[in-house]
Formats: sequence, C-alpha cells, structure tokens
Amino acid sequence: MIRNVIKQVYLSLLFIFNKFFKHNIKSQNVVVFMTFKEDVLPIIEELKREGYCITIIAHPKWLEFANSLEVDKVINLKNKYVFQQLKAIKKSKTIIIDTYYLLLGSISKSREQSVIQTWHAAGALKNFGLEDNSINKGNKQLIKNYLSVYHFTDYYLVSSDIMKDVFIKSLDAKEEQMLPFGLPRLDQYKNKHTYNVHSKKIALYVPTYRDYTNEIQTIDKEVFEKMCPDYELITKLHPSITSYDSDERNIQELVEIADVIITDYSSLSIEASLLNKPIIFYCYDEEKYDEMRGLNKYYYEMTKENKAYNLEMLYKLVNRCKVNEAIKPMWHQYTHFDATKKLIDFIKKRSINLWK
Repeated sequence: MIRNVIKQVYLSLLFIFNKFFKHNIKSQNVVVFMTFKEDVLPIIEELKREGYCITIIAHPKWLEFANSLEVDKVINLKNKYVFQQLKAIKKSKTIIIDTYYLLLGSISKSREQSVIQTWHAAGALKNFGLEDNSINKGNKQLIKNYLSVYHFTDYYLVSSDIMKDVFIKSLDAKEEQMLPFGLPRLDQYKNKHTYNVHSKKIALYVPTYRDYTNEIQTIDKEVFEKMCPDYELITKLHPSITSYDSDERNIQELVEIADVIITDYSSLSIEASLLNKPIIFYCYDEEKYDEMRGLNKYYYEMTKENKAYNLEMLYKLVNRCKVNEAIKPMWHQYTHFDATKKLIDFIKKRSINLWK
C-alpha cells in the first residue's frame, strides 16, 4: 500500500516536471535505456557506426560499462537524475527501451518521436504485465499507471507470432506495433559453433527468479556429478540474486559452452534452442509458480518432454540428453540474425518520413 502511494506521488511530480521541458527534437539523437545490456549493446554499436548522437540512461550497475562505450552521454537511471533524463528524452527522435520504466508513464511524447521496445527475453513462458497473477487487477489506479507506461511504446521487436500475441495481451499492444525483425541480442548466434574446453561435458543450471520467496533452491553439485558422471555442473543464478554459488561469466558465453541446459520457467530455454541444445525443465515448484506468477499455454506446450519434477527424473533426463525439437520453430519464426540491421534501417526510414 505504502509503496503504491510513493509511486503515485513520484508520477505526479514527474507529470509536473515534464511540463518544464519542451521538445527540442534532433533527428540524430537517440536515447537508449540500459538495464539488460545484452539486448541493447548491438543496437548501440550499430548506431555509433551510423553516426547517431547517443545518450545511454543506464542502470547503476552498468554505468562503468556504458561509459566505456564512448557514446555522447551517459546518465544514471536513479530517480535523482530525472531532470537529466527528461532533457535527453525530449531532445531525441528515437527512444529504445529494454523493459518496463515507470518514468515513462508521466512524460508527454511528440508525434515525431518513436519509442521501440526490445524487451529482455527471446520469448515469454511466465505471465507478466496485465497477465501477471501477482498484480491487483481490481486497483484501477494501478492498472492506469501500468497502461500509461505501456502506451508510451510505439513498436515492439518480436521473433515470432507467439510473442506478438504475448505483447498484445500482456502490454495492451496492437498488431500494427509489431516489428517482426527478430532480436538484436540473438544476432551474435549467426554461424556460431559450440565449443567446450572442459574435460567433461557441461550441464548449465539456470533457474529463474522467484520474487514471492527468499528461498533459493540450487542443485547440489557433488551429488549431481555423482549421478551424472559425464557432466560438470555450472550454476548461473538470476542477476537479481547475489550468491557465491553463481558463475560470474556472461550468460551467453555459458550457453555456448554448455552441452545441456537445465532451467525452469526462464526464457533462456528459448534462446538456447537456437544452438540446438538439449534443454531440460526442472520444475519442482510448477504448481506454486503458476499460482503466484502464472505460466502461459506456450510453456505447457513446449515442456511436454524433457520435464522433471524431482531430482531423480532430472538425472535420468540429463544422462539421456535428448534435444527438444519443438522449441525452436515455435519461437524463432523471424530470427534470421539480421535484426540489428533491420532495426537501424527502420529508424532511418521513419526519421526521414516524419520530417517530410
């Protein structure tokens, strides 16, 4: 309750502050929000090559990294820098976002501006947005606040018709807002060959974040490697979880070296399917997760095989190591490893058309 009141006060103040900043749009100015750097980094690099003036509004953990990219300006995402954020947004023709940003719900937008959502996943197995079981759908003000942020977006990058459907239902989007270009974060997998310099095969465990509990359930490495003697177990926890048990390497690097992926409700399974990896779903709390967050019909469709509800079954599936061939065709209809180029071409074309 208190948290919602604070949010409402914040939005009200933003609405007032917004009026002090007039639009002064420059055609070459682009703002890129960075919370999930893998999603926007390919876009930033290509925009730099094309000579755009780039401002990154970066999550504090990526400030040092963002500054290393040598763009025109880097602004901290924290609320105390909101005036700088507003000024940059009001001057930019193109705004690229990678997740939900409360800030955007109280900003007026010019028709000359384009807001493009890359999202931070190759697909979606759990409910989010308006479909999330954890939100109070009876709270009209809360839903209004969500919609004000969702409606700030003009376009969504998608890799499949399934993701179109997900965005339409979850974020109140429309069919004509969808850009079937694929995702820039997936372009790096073009002609990618898997490699493994380890003496054993690698089993990568990537559990998703459970925001309704503080419990973190991992797989005992010693027991796992005893039951699956051909494998070494590597665990990569969600970025929201701080633990010494989590491998520090980049998740995409780990996906490449892994021989089998063990996950649950994470969209990483969809990304890993591009490399034809065996993917096993360890879903010991499926019923609870569905109750608290909600799992969509696509999750149940793609997990008809290679799903374990307990460790005994998990060990059997790992040792069998079978590729689930249903995942890739479901989610990568538009993945042709040229999403970044298509997006930059779209930005160029829209910029020209708006100024005619």
